[in-house]
Amino acid sequence: MKALIEKQILQWKEELAKQVQTKNQAEKVLAEANKTILMIEGGIQAKEMLLKKIEQESQLKDTK
Repeated sequence: MKALIEKQILQWKEELAKQVQTKNQAEKVLAEANKTILMIEGGIQAKEMLLKKIEQESQLKDTK
């Protein structure tokens, strides 16, 4: 009985190590995805602001 319990504990410890590793890898992927999303959103905002500025300057020239 003792050997069976020790075997089960060992199996669970091995599975735990695998799951922790999987979780760590998933967190790394998530962090990279979040970073990429923020960069893309920043790029979109910058280009939208630039577009507004161009449109405003164009309207100012048209009114002169």
